[in-house]
Amino acid sequence: MSGAVIIGAGPGIGQAVARRFAREGYPIALVARGDETLRAAARAVEPGGVPVLTVAADCADEVALRAALDRAVAEFGLPDVVVYNAAIVQADAPGELPARAHLAAWAVNVVGAHTAAAHLAPEMARRGSGSILITGGMPEPKWQYTSLSLGKAGVRALVRILDQRYGAAGVHAAGVTVDGPVAPGTDFDPDDIAEHYWRLHGQPRHRWEHEVLHTARPAPTGVLAGLLDAWQRAFERHRPADMAALFSPDALFQGITPDLRRGRGEIAAYYGDVAEGTTARVGVLGEVRLSERLVSGFAEVTFTAPTGEVRRVRLSIVAENREDAWLIRQYHAAAL
Repeated sequence: MSGAVIIGAGPGIGQAVARRFAREGYPIALVARGDETLRAAARAVEPGGVPVLTVAADCADEVALRAALDRAVAEFGLPDVVVYNAAIVQADAPGELPARAHLAAWAVNVVGAHTAAAHLAPEMARRGSGSILITGGMPEPKWQYTSLSLGKAGVRALVRILDQRYGAAGVHAAGVTVDGPVAPGTDFDPDDIAEHYWRLHGQPRHRWEHEVLHTARPAPTGVLAGLLDAWQRAFERHRPADMAALFSPDALFQGITPDLRRGRGEIAAYYGDVAEGTTARVGVLGEVRLSERLVSGFAEVTFTAPTGEVRRVRLSIVAENREDAWLIRQYHAAAL
């Protein structure tokens, strides 16, 4: 593999995406304007143990950005994936910014992405593979963020143009639209958002998506909804120990394999074997309160593998309240 180039490698999404691809063994080229930002990003990627290149460049400077991309190609070869995450995020209403400030925002929010794609996509097309993934936002324009709304509309159009021009040659252009403020531990946790980039890059051509919308999850209602919401978060971050902690110490567990498992250790081992990048979407079908301490119910889960393969599963669950905490006491999955 030739690696991943992350343009706009600041804290938040940029670093999270770099970490995500580094975990898969990709050499990482980090591009950002400031040296301190690059040093912090490099430190964040270090646990992955992969080669890392840092290059300082202003995304609005076409010559500097092209030179940075040439350095990445010289170091690691033509990248497998380019992620453009640079943006100027500022509050401004119509008429508040002078034309020069709008042009400066447009240069970073849109033109820099176009420069990167125009520089690398033709060679990706000749090779017959590659991903160009652009961070979007503002699924609906907001007048309080006029320049950003205009820029994100431009990014959405750019993704479509790139697909029209290079998609048939094997270049996957897509956007990840983030509908909220990015912050760890929230519905907009950067590690959760980074999973979209990894999944998009791994999609086979016949399953390509060109836009993924990351939104806040509806607040769970009911015992099982709360448990399965936490289960889904841990599952998509590939954290087997966190998932096992949602089960009682002596829980009975029947997954989609025939082996019956008991206890947190065996449950963690089961989830540890799931391919990283697999996503899960959960819907509770109903629950019944059996007693003050027991709840039973059913849910459906749609699993999507990194390859795009989809599997639907029906869950039967019994939850038990132990010391004022609800835990899964019995879990059974059946393929639909």
